[in-house]
Amino acid sequence: MQELISNFPPTYFKVGIYTRLSREDEKDKESESIDTQKKLLLNYIKSQGWILFKIYVDDGFTGTNFNRPDFKNLINDIELGNVNLVITKDLSRLGRDYIETGYYLEKYFPLKNVRYIALNDGIDTFDNNNTNNDMTPFKSVFNDMYAKDISKKVRSSLLTKASSGQNIKSFLPYGYKKDEKEKDIILVDYEVSPIIQKIFEMYHTGNNKTEICRYLNNNKILTPLAYKRKTTNYFNPNNKTNLWNTTMITKILRDRIYTGDLVQHKYSKLNYKTKKIIKVPEQQHIIIENNHEPIISKDVFNSVQIMLDKKSNEWNYSTSTPHLLRGLVFCKKCKAKITYNKNHGKYFRCICSSYKRNGNKFCSNIHLREDTLIDCVINSVKENIAKFLKYDELEYICPSAQKDGKRLDYLYSKINEKDKLIQSLYEDKVKRIITESLFTKLSKQYEIDKKNLLIQVQKEKEINKNTIKKEDFISNTKKLLNFNSSNIDRNLLIKLIDKIEIDDTDIEIYYKFQAI
Repeated sequence: MQELISNFPPTYFKVGIYTRLSREDEKDKESESIDTQKKLLLNYIKSQGWILFKIYVDDGFTGTNFNRPDFKNLINDIELGNVNLVITKDLSRLGRDYIETGYYLEKYFPLKNVRYIALNDGIDTFDNNNTNNDMTPFKSVFNDMYAKDISKKVRSSLLTKASSGQNIKSFLPYGYKKDEKEKDIILVDYEVSPIIQKIFEMYHTGNNKTEICRYLNNNKILTPLAYKRKTTNYFNPNNKTNLWNTTMITKILRDRIYTGDLVQHKYSKLNYKTKKIIKVPEQQHIIIENNHEPIISKDVFNSVQIMLDKKSNEWNYSTSTPHLLRGLVFCKKCKAKITYNKNHGKYFRCICSSYKRNGNKFCSNIHLREDTLIDCVINSVKENIAKFLKYDELEYICPSAQKDGKRLDYLYSKINEKDKLIQSLYEDKVKRIITESLFTKLSKQYEIDKKNLLIQVQKEKEINKNTIKKEDFISNTKKLLNFNSSNIDRNLLIKLIDKIEIDDTDIEIYYKFQAI
């Protein structure tokens, strides 16, 4: 093939210089920079007398996939016949995925009669006598392994930073911003934090998400995305909405960051070869409590979570009647939710949703008026509250309330210890203080310990989820004693009642405390 090359005049080759630099190459910035690649390749083609058609540059794009803007332009020019010789500084500039790199070298370029040269690797596909060509598959595999190793190190570094309380997010949620000097420090963005407080306040006092959106849109409040575009370099051409919607509201109401807790590692890349993002199980989230200044109190946030779980503020239409016990009442027979039908315009009666949809083959009708149910519930609540407030000690009634968070703090400290031990082991392995097999054995055990600790954290959260702190219990129940069916606070009922089961003759109330 050397003879074949010599048969081509220099002017036959129309050269496309391809250059690329990604984050994994930044440590070699001096040797791998775009300018360095250009100068080297321009000098080489000048010495050969070839015709330069164009220089293609993908700066900041990974080599693990070929979905790069200027690489696509290069392929398009090959298809048009504008380029028949592609030259790169080395094979890794073309790509680091050995499968796709092999496709272009072994199939696409030969099919299009395109010559490929990786200058520093000595690869020239038109030279059959070149022994470096035989090493091409091995170099591709090595480049792929390098990308995989870098990905592991980057991920490990990010997880270590997250475990130590450092922020690893590129963009912080609406309401917060990074410190200009210390990027790991999270600061309240006082320009929009009142909007966050208003959203929580409105939902907590009974407004539904649609009403909140209407308020924000009518007052021309910028959406989180619009505000991000205004204040940062963020750009997403596929998302041009400038109106608030219920999805945005839900995302804000569910975000624990507003209580001062930093929750990270909620999402992760599927692997180093794809940009696909997957959700990380909740028990694997990295949580640092009281990490930064809160915008919303934890009491308000927790109350809102209960309301969201029961959809307590959500009515399907603006003309719908808000029912005091909506989301709390279930059929005792089939466990389906109870809805309400108006009886000839006079009063509402309870009806099993399963019976309403499917008829008496699945359940039976319930002959119970809503006002009768409400009176029964309120009387039961007031009776229980009056009874409880006669005691000096409430710990016996709410035993779970004794847990003041110390157990969770202890578990989180143990998890941080395991993370530090794993990091220390990794450093010892790199320094060859311990062997690879010992590192694998010990780190595997630490990971198992960490997983068990995370399971304990999840169980602890579940235990505390439906319990009421002693001080909150006293404050809320004192308010209830002064309420009646016309002015009772629905939010307090949700905090006190877990669920209500009914049939024609029986009403059974399940409290979040030990009822009499």
